[in-house]
Amino acid sequence: MMPASVITWTRVTDPDIAVTLMPPWFAGHMLSGHGRYGFLLTTGDVLRVSRLMAVHVSSVGAVMLDVLLDNAGVPIDVDQAWRTKHFLGAPVPGAVFASVNVASVVAAVEFAAAEFAENTDERSVTLPDALAPPSEVVELVAVGRD
Repeated sequence: MMPASVITWTRVTDPDIAVTLMPPWFAGHMLSGHGRYGFLLTTGDVLRVSRLMAVHVSSVGAVMLDVLLDNAGVPIDVDQAWRTKHFLGAPVPGAVFASVNVASVVAAVEFAAAEFAENTDERSVTLPDALAPPSEVVELVAVGRD
């Protein structure tokens, strides 16, 4: 039997389960493959990320993200309003693994090429099915160590 003070963690790598825990575009898209993403942090800095590897949910509700860090610096073609931000990335070459507390993340953005992000007729935009809320809630059960 575990003591009451032990916090257990559940590791989620399945995009179908992750979308029940976080915004669907974010969790599903970032778990599916590499890209160019940024997490706007509560400090005002932007953490550059190339992939979300796993979501960890604690028995007390804390959520941590395992990510692969991108290179530091302002992304190419980023909007002028974002250029004043401090862009964090891998602290040294090859040190690309990090864990991020979701409580420190204000927003998640994708730094896509301008030709993908540009829309000439905003009134005709339709959202893909991937953005629809999940139809059922998946209950996660944390398993602790003895």
